[in-house]
Amino acid sequence: MNRLLIVALIFSGIIPTVWAAQLDAKIFVEDDTMSPSFSFLRIIYIEYPDGGEIAQLLQKENQTFTFTADSGTPGMTELIDKLNENLKSLSSTAYVTDAKINYQANLRGNQNSAVMEVKLTLVPTLSNLVIKQQGDSRTIDANWRGITLNSPIFFETQYGRFDLNNPKNSLDIMIPTVMEKFNESNVEILELPLVDSSKILEFPLYKWHSLFDNTAIIASSEIFNYTGKHVITYYSMGECNLESGFCQDRKWIQELELDKKYKIVMIESRDDASISIEGYADFSLLGSLETFEASLSGPISDRPPTNEFPATIMYGMASLAAIGGASMFVFSSRKLKKDRDQGQTGIDPAHLTAYETSNSAGGYKTNRGEAMLGTSIVSKMPVSQKM
Repeated sequence: MNRLLIVALIFSGIIPTVWAAQLDAKIFVEDDTMSPSFSFLRIIYIEYPDGGEIAQLLQKENQTFTFTADSGTPGMTELIDKLNENLKSLSSTAYVTDAKINYQANLRGNQNSAVMEVKLTLVPTLSNLVIKQQGDSRTIDANWRGITLNSPIFFETQYGRFDLNNPKNSLDIMIPTVMEKFNESNVEILELPLVDSSKILEFPLYKWHSLFDNTAIIASSEIFNYTGKHVITYYSMGECNLESGFCQDRKWIQELELDKKYKIVMIESRDDASISIEGYADFSLLGSLETFEASLSGPISDRPPTNEFPATIMYGMASLAAIGGASMFVFSSRKLKKDRDQGQTGIDPAHLTAYETSNSAGGYKTNRGEAMLGTSIVSKMPVSQKM
């Protein structure tokens, strides 16, 4: 009788929630909508070090399954409805009016294991981001960054009805014979939902790094054909550190005992996100809702403490470096001029005696001469200079 043993479910309880998500978003003042990009990547290994039937079926596999969808694809309306239900549960003011999907699964079999990489990129079009506006200052909703779907995302494909949120469906299409054997053992970790950026929302904005870039409004930037109307503020979840608490990849392991022992290993990288906002921006709280406060005219006043590296310090350091470089240039120029006024310094060539280079075995002569101090000069040198 087949039996299944979940050996390790790391960084979780009995069944883990999925973390991995990559977010890239740009918010411009003149646009009423925004189209952030959410990418979800998962890597699944099927290991068969002892050989067996599964090994024979997978060792030479090399397949790719792709799928794209937009507003004209049947099933997109249902997906948009589910996304809006999720945003409402997050207390976000934003709602989805359109979406695009790009899905790809690559399967490759090797001698001792097969590996499948699954990547789903979701690009929703969001409206109603601005909660309130006064003059050139805006309060922008930030809770939309936690988009998560625990239900199936069904689309009709050439292979039939397909759930993009369930990586097991890709394996069902590419290696149906293998999955029939696995289905007898109920491979749970293969069915964990793929669309989940909840941890990006749970990581509070005050822990994010922020920095504003005023390159666009510097007059001299026109020399490099770089112009713009406003500064840009960049927000990033930042580098991996102990404070953030999400430095390592996530890993789940499930063992199967069929004709041989097999192992399924699922790995996901740490979450990452970056959001750029036109204008001077800072995070804020509107009740329990996290928001961005953005202004085009100047920095936000009464800023709370953040992990931001102050731009004034950055530009100050750059100025000091420029002053230091100029000082070194002036010093070098004065020294060079002084040496030129004094004429040649060092040993007078009149005291040097030429000699031939080595004629010994392995040696060779060139047209380059060699010289040494004449013996009369060496005898007159102090002992300390002869050493």
